[in-house]
Amino acid sequence: MAKRKDDWLVPAIILSGAVSWFLWPRSADAKPMNTGNVQTATVGDRVYSVTKLGQGNYLVSLVSNGGVLETTPTNYAFSQTEQLGAVGDERKLAQLKSDMQFFKVNFAT
Repeated sequence: MAKRKDDWLVPAIILSGAVSWFLWPRSADAKPMNTGNVQTATVGDRVYSVTKLGQGNYLVSLVSNGGVLETTPTNYAFSQTEQLGAVGDERKLAQLKSDMQFFKVNFAT
């Protein structure tokens, strides 16, 4: 039987697949990603946006409550040592401050 010209194709595909599998970065080997300056925190049915403003200053905003998007701002700005400002309904701000202890955000990347 005559040898076909494209007999090299199948071994080449297998070889390239094996090489790419060994060279693909593994999650344990991967470097941590820079998560940026904005992260999302969820506590119960409330969703918050946490923004790192720089130099230890942060802004927390209520995005939604019970699956309903907030139309009026509820924002709390603070530094590592003091409150910088608060805007919004007093009950929602009190809930925001209480929820902050349950946030799972990490800007240390």
